[in-house]
Amino acid sequence: MLLHQLTNTTIILFIAAGVQTILILFIFAKRQIMRFSLRSRRGPHTPIAYDTEKALRKEIERRIQVIPRIQFEPHLQECYQRSLDACHQSSTYYRVKTVNGLKILDTHIMNRDSSYKRHPNENIRRFLINVLPATFNDNGQHLIHEFCDLYERARHDPSKFKSEDYATYSKILLKLIDASS
Repeated sequence: MLLHQLTNTTIILFIAAGVQTILILFIFAKRQIMRFSLRSRRGPHTPIAYDTEKALRKEIERRIQVIPRIQFEPHLQECYQRSLDACHQSSTYYRVKTVNGLKILDTHIMNRDSSYKRHPNENIRRFLINVLPATFNDNGQHLIHEFCDLYERARHDPSKFKSEDYATYSKILLKLIDASS
């Protein structure tokens, strides 16, 4: 009964709207699949060094794969030190001096024995426990842990690193330097 009331034009419009909806959904699904597949790939859309010879392409890929393993621990330079002296009350000043303090401790340990060189990716806490004399480790292992906690806080924690924190750090640093001598 309902079919007799519909004209041929309305039936064609319903079919066209259905086909159009299916096409739109198909195009949307295809674009989403392509978007996710492009995002999940590790490299760019075209291979790196696509037109070069094989040896050069392998060397480029080797150098790119080395990048995540590069690690660096900064060292305070004298020119940066003078500019920081002007803003003596800032948290950055104490953070930079803290990082420099670890470099000073590393230098004292290397002067004692050159075989004790700490690499940037090596754990500071484990390194100090292994390197400092056994007599110090029995009594002052908590100092090593406190020193490392303050260093980690100065280097990575977004909260303020105040002058009191640096004063505690520098006292522990002097004790560790004495122990390494």
